[in-house]
Amino acid sequence: MNKTISVIRLAILFILSGLALIFIFGEEQNENLLAFFFHVIVDKGLGIGLCFYIGRLYKRWSRVDPWLKAYDKMCDEVMDNPNPSQL
Repeated sequence: MNKTISVIRLAILFILSGLALIFIFGEEQNENLLAFFFHVIVDKGLGIGLCFYIGRLYKRWSRVDPWLKAYDKMCDEVMDNPNPSQL
């Protein structure tokens, strides 16, 4: 059961990340200048809002989810002992 919840949480984070990338890097193709700027503002705002929401979800879930805890621990270990060939 715990693995299922972790997989669902990771899937949610990946799906939201994909949507944020589409909104941020999507190209607007309106010929009307007012509609073009409206879509740019709305789409980029939604993308940035999704990035903020992803950060909040990750911060909340990394305290309770074992897979996200392990990922954070692994990242901390690498930051404490970096690979000498990468310095």
